[in-house]
Amino acid sequence: MANFSPAFLDEVISRTDIVDLIARHVELKKAGSNLMGLCPFHHEKSPSFSVSADKQLYYCFGCGKGGGPFQFLMDHDGYAFPEAVEYLAEKAGMEIPAAVRQDPGENERNRKAQEMLAGASDAFARMLAGEQGRKARDYLKQRGMPEAIIRDYGLGYAPPGYGFMQKVFAAAGREQQVSARLEALGLLFKGERGYGDRFRDRLMFTIRDRRGHVVGFGGRVLGEGEPKYLNSPETSWFHKSDLLYGFSEHRDTIRKRKQLVIVEGYMDVLALAAHDLKIGLAPLGTAIGERQIREILRLHDAPIFCFDGDRAGRQAAWRALERMLPLLKAEYTPRFLYLPEGEDPDSLLKSEGGEAFENRLNHDAQPVLATWLAGLKLLAGTGADGRARMAKKADAMLKSMEDTYLRQAWRQEVEQATGISLQHEMCRPSARSDAVAAGEAVQLTHLQENFLTALMQKPERFRELPDMAADFFVDNERIQALYSRAFSIKADAEAETIDIARQLIREFPEDQAMISRWINQAPVQDIEYKSLLLDMEANDIRRRIKRGLSLDDSVRLQKRLGELQGQQRKLSEQLNAEKADNTGA
Repeated sequence: MANFSPAFLDEVISRTDIVDLIARHVELKKAGSNLMGLCPFHHEKSPSFSVSADKQLYYCFGCGKGGGPFQFLMDHDGYAFPEAVEYLAEKAGMEIPAAVRQDPGENERNRKAQEMLAGASDAFARMLAGEQGRKARDYLKQRGMPEAIIRDYGLGYAPPGYGFMQKVFAAAGREQQVSARLEALGLLFKGERGYGDRFRDRLMFTIRDRRGHVVGFGGRVLGEGEPKYLNSPETSWFHKSDLLYGFSEHRDTIRKRKQLVIVEGYMDVLALAAHDLKIGLAPLGTAIGERQIREILRLHDAPIFCFDGDRAGRQAAWRALERMLPLLKAEYTPRFLYLPEGEDPDSLLKSEGGEAFENRLNHDAQPVLATWLAGLKLLAGTGADGRARMAKKADAMLKSMEDTYLRQAWRQEVEQATGISLQHEMCRPSARSDAVAAGEAVQLTHLQENFLTALMQKPERFRELPDMAADFFVDNERIQALYSRAFSIKADAEAETIDIARQLIREFPEDQAMISRWINQAPVQDIEYKSLLLDMEANDIRRRIKRGLSLDDSVRLQKRLGELQGQQRKLSEQLNAEKADNTGA
């Protein structure tokens, strides 16, 4: 990772408007001192996504996502950290310091690769529009593809024969160097007689990554030939198992409409888009994988997996369901839709239209549990031995499910369906990496949460804390480290306006969502903060007494506890009086 200086990162953030950045994807409305909108990271009906323009931080109170501008680009658009910094620096008109530019040769190669891939897409598009592309244009016309879809999704045509790509890039350098680059991009292959075009006489589909960069292609044969669909090979830029066709084009529409349908192929995605249903995604010609399912559930918690109603479609659905099980949680509600025998989304859209197809999605799609039970029955067969096979298969599959409560609920459904008690396993911790565990939510009491919120919102309060406050979180190692660092940042700061939240996020990146949550909570007024401080000190005294002290210390602390309780009563009376005055006003 590039070693950007804290001063440079702060300058980038200070020149970035996080509201502007997020408002491209989320409709934000003023709510108190912050702005609120529907979360772009999960499906919700009521806004729980808060943005603090002052602190340049966002937080979703629904799903727990939070951070600053860099994190938003990483979470939402798939940027790596250095890429997010460079993107925002460029938008702000800042140059990346020469000292932190990592391997300028590698950066140049990546830039050149992106240019060549985009250039190849443009060349295929020009070929489709020309005389040689007539056959491909006729095919698209027959499939009902409007010009806007052809243009916006980068459809094209690869002519027959060899040498097309080399001619396109003839001016890009020496022939051997250009051919080697095109091979690395998956556009050429090297045979016994030299380099040849990978895609020939095929309708071309441009495949983009999450950021909209061209990373590869899919080609459909026109007429006879095998394979029917040919994709780019694995390259440094094209990783088939990580990509979903239509993702960058449809992500914002899916989140806005709160609809997502997973279909089997490129043409199905485009057919949906042609009927104003820009909600389709598809794997790249192979069975959907776990990483793709993870991305789907992250984009929308209630996707519909739409498959052909034939045997192959049901098998594809079952494979998708098996890969989904380890990722399922109680809050996800995926559904499965089987289309009539011999039909696919493209054919149904042609015969029924977009509205009728949307009705199928809304009314005919079955919950994932019902799909699973039906699939198990189909696999197991009938009779007592069939019920035994069904229970045995279900037991094996349930072991992969991480969500304990969902696993128990599904187990009960299978037991009811089969009349057989499954083997109840002991609850076991999920085998997650230390890195994931480090990012888990920290358990805080309501009092602790509000107290830390009050401090982060007005860091000058750190200087008013009594000495004993330094140990308020001594029993919570992770919070204590962050809390102690905040103390020292404020103590060492020369300026009163130092942004403690920003510095803490830089030093404790795994806790940035939690810090963002404190910043985006409703403002804690001074009188409320005083009450919280009294309660925190009282709790700390009780903790010390419980652990055992000398008689003198115990008596002293008990006396202090009585004083705190008296102060708290007076403060409560003052707070109630203020509320009464406000109500009367």
